[in-house]
Amino acid sequence: MINENAECRTDEEQEEILLDPVVEELKNTKDQLLRLAAEFDNYKKRTVRDTEQAWQNARAELFKQLLPLMDNFDRAACADGNLDDYKQGVQMIFDQFVAMFASNEVTAFGEAGEEFDPNCHNAVMHVEDENLGANTIVAVHSKGYRMKDRVIREAMVGVAN
Repeated sequence: MINENAECRTDEEQEEILLDPVVEELKNTKDQLLRLAAEFDNYKKRTVRDTEQAWQNARAELFKQLLPLMDNFDRAACADGNLDDYKQGVQMIFDQFVAMFASNEVTAFGEAGEEFDPNCHNAVMHVEDENLGANTIVAVHSKGYRMKDRVIREAMVGVAN
């Protein structure tokens, strides 16, 4: 039996019947895209917030490790005693720094006699000396430091020839 209603429909009505599923799918797709965009925006905000929190935690941990050193400097500044006691206290503080650096895998470099490396040394002085080889470090003005393989600060050195 032929559906008589189908023959009675206008072209616009038939077109609307055909487009209804497409329009519905388009609405669903748009809704999904809006939700995805909102989720991505939330992800970006959360990532920024988490990164900032990680940075704050790292800074707090660093200063937490420095507090005992600060306490000892405070004690040394307030102490009454002779020069030897003062020197011993400063040496103890220095030893604490060395231990803290070692526990964080920070090592010093830049010693007289080493070969100059422009990747980790900063030459601030040049000396002509025939007794020394080319690019030999003759003076260390300040040590360099690295954390694992990353140079934190270049060594300031004097170089021969």
